[in-house]
This record gives sequence, C-alpha cells and structure tokens, in this order.
Amino acid sequence: MATRRAVLGIAALLVCCALASQIPAPAVVPVAGAQAARAYVIARNGQVQVLDTRTGGVLSRDDTGAWTTGAAVSADGRRVYVVNGWAGDITAVEPGAGVVGRIDTGAQLAQAVLQPGGKRLYVTGSGLVAVVELEPFRVVATARVGRQPQGVAVSPDGEELYVANAQDGTVSVLDTKSATVITTVEVGGLPQQVAVSPDGGLVYVSSLHLGDKPGAITAIDAKTRRAVWSMPVGKGAGSVAVTPDGRRVYVALDGAVAVVDTATGTTSTLDLAAKSLAIPPGDRRVFLACGKTTTLLDSADDSVLATFHLTGLNSDGRGFEATTVAFQPVAD
Repeated sequence: MATRRAVLGIAALLVCCALASQIPAPAVVPVAGAQAARAYVIARNGQVQVLDTRTGGVLSRDDTGAWTTGAAVSADGRRVYVVNGWAGDITAVEPGAGVVGRIDTGAQLAQAVLQPGGKRLYVTGSGLVAVVELEPFRVVATARVGRQPQGVAVSPDGEELYVANAQDGTVSVLDTKSATVITTVEVGGLPQQVAVSPDGGLVYVSSLHLGDKPGAITAIDAKTRRAVWSMPVGKGAGSVAVTPDGRRVYVALDGAVAVVDTATGTTSTLDLAAKSLAIPPGDRRVFLACGKTTTLLDSADDSVLATFHLTGLNSDGRGFEATTVAFQPVAD
C-alpha cells in the first residue's frame, strides 16, 4: 500500500455519534514487534475513552466532568488517573465503570506519571509535586520544586523523578523514596515536557522560547545529571516521546512534529499538527493526538498507519478534542 494509510470515517478514538456502528473499523496495518492493545485517549473537556489499537474500536467511554491537563494509566490498565488541572482534582476512573475516586487538592495542577510498580502517582502543580498513594487514594507527601512545574517523568527503575519547571528554565531531579530534590539542572527557555530513554541513560526536555526563537530539545545525562546537548526543533516545542530503541525522539510543535535522530544529531519535520504524542512501551508506533483526529505513525519510516477522524459531538454540542494519549507502563 503506497501510503499505508487507513482512514476511519466516524467511529474512532473518541466518538459519541450514533452513526458509529454503521462505519467499518479501519484496516490498521500492523508493524513488527510488540504492540500495545489499548490506547487511553483523554479529551480536553474530561472525557476518557479506551481504544482497541488494532481495530479502531472504542471499548469504553467515561467522563471526569472537568477540563484535563494530564493522565496516567495503571500497570494493569484497570484505572486511569486523570489530572483535572484547572479544577485542582486528581480523578481515578475505571474504564466502563466511571469515576471511582477523586482528590481535591485545592491547587492548579499540570501533569502526572505513575511510578514503575504502580504504587504511587506523582502530580505536578503550583510549585510542588504531590505524591499520591493509590490504595487508599490520597496525597501522602509533597515536594517543593521550581516555579510552574509542568511535565514529569520517572526513571525506568523508579528511583528518580524529573520535573520541568517552566518559569525557572530548570529540571528538578527528585529521589522518589524520600520525595526530596537531589539537584536542579539548568536547561534554559521555558521547559515543558520530559521523557526518559528506555535504558534510563538520557532525559529529554522540551523548551519553549519567547519571540521568534525556536523551541529546543535538551538531553540530560541521567548519571551526571548535566545537560549534554541541546538543539532547536521549531516553534512551540511541547510533548516528547522516545522510541523503544532510543534512536528517535518525537516532539510536538506548533502545527508540526519534529523527529530527532539521536545517532546523527539531525532533525526532520513532519507536517502533522499534534497537541500531544506518545509511544507505548516496546511499541514502535507513535500516537498523535491531533484534536479532531488521532494519527498513528510507524517510527521506522514515519509513514502513516492510520488516521482516525473524530466527528462526533459532545453533550455540549462541541466537537471532540483529543489532547492526550496514554498507555499502560511496563509492569514489574
């Protein structure tokens, strides 16, 4: 197939239209290697849907009732922890059963990541990282970091946490056992999102820059905790994801996606407008949340595997706007 493109007309990631049952599932072209069976797609207005990534079918629909800024999925896939950032809530959702828990923090929140092993959730916001115990569902500690913390990622061994501090131009490195800051790394600009290479060796941080200066991606050596290189990628650098082999880093830009080849240090640009992007553990497919559509890429050659068109309307009459795609982490 020349373009390897499969188009889904109406029933896609997050469709609320009754006509969905009349539209056949897309013929998604499989790629070699491991594949995540499910994608957890979050809409800006708080809706959560679970997608079968092989058929394009929607498995469940739930609603957290407030605007979202981030999400994390439990290792068994049975719960989705949604950050309702503006409301200051952390909401636990069981797909198909709805909201099963909610924490009102009283503060504006940003992003979340689950510790490997699935016992604790880390949520950024208001100059802090909140440490959330999952059973029972409660905040058990907080750690002060830099100003306006945004993206957060955890090392593969679960021992260190990396937090992008947008107003400080820094990344805080925390010890997860003590919930304390080990050091702070200067990266410059307005750091937005963080991703860790699968081997844990490098931490990638996207940064915005004011004016016409392009955004950048910076690599931090996890051992020395120092920035080892930085390169411009384009305006509006945001969401970051790394391929399982560590050879490519994808960065969502304003109206495009940057692809960084870590071996050659070169960057290419894809003409795809993604609000965020994600790569499932061990899966070479790249999932792009593009608002009214969600696109799947094969990271081997950046060909489009499928485009899911989101044409259903929400209860408020507005079109669905997918902003986050999340996946189950690797279980211990």
